[in-house]
Amino acid sequence: MKDLDHFIAQQRLIYPLSDEAIRKLTDEMEEVFVPKGGFSVYEGDRDPYVWFVKDGLTRSFVERDMRDVTLWFASSGEIVNMSYREIAAYNLEMVEDTVLLRIPARRLEELCEQTLELANWMRKLLDYYLREYENYFINDSWSDAREQYENLLRTRPDLFQRVPLKHIASFLQITPQSLSRIRSSVK
Repeated sequence: MKDLDHFIAQQRLIYPLSDEAIRKLTDEMEEVFVPKGGFSVYEGDRDPYVWFVKDGLTRSFVERDMRDVTLWFASSGEIVNMSYREIAAYNLEMVEDTVLLRIPARRLEELCEQTLELANWMRKLLDYYLREYENYFINDSWSDAREQYENLLRTRPDLFQRVPLKHIASFLQITPQSLSRIRSSVK
């Protein structure tokens, strides 16, 4: 229950949802446990759900040109995917034992059509992630690997304790050896 309370509190930071709106949302969600190293979504598979992290840490990645490219990490309270496509565009791997909340995308859409509060919450949620992506493409994607590393260290220091360095290197699109050199020069 504590984890659900934390999840609810984080959603209310996005938009001040009433208890009734929270109940409507969480009543439709299914809890799914996936152990560390496990997958809940594979690229190319049918995936009719919107996924949230209740507790734990995930990484989304694709495999391109025989290499693994980490797209993002999601931890407690965060949405894992927000697209309404039925075919997964990436893999979703658990970095830790993770409890996910999933809701059929069509049912979430129906709830948003029926409940103004949930529609506003979803709009705010999508706006937040759109700004995050925009910030990444405008600022971080043009930065060199060292600047991206320093920004990640500043904004998500928890990742360096929780995520294997090979996945951080993959996220920065550098080799683990380059990450090691950057880390030693930043200390």
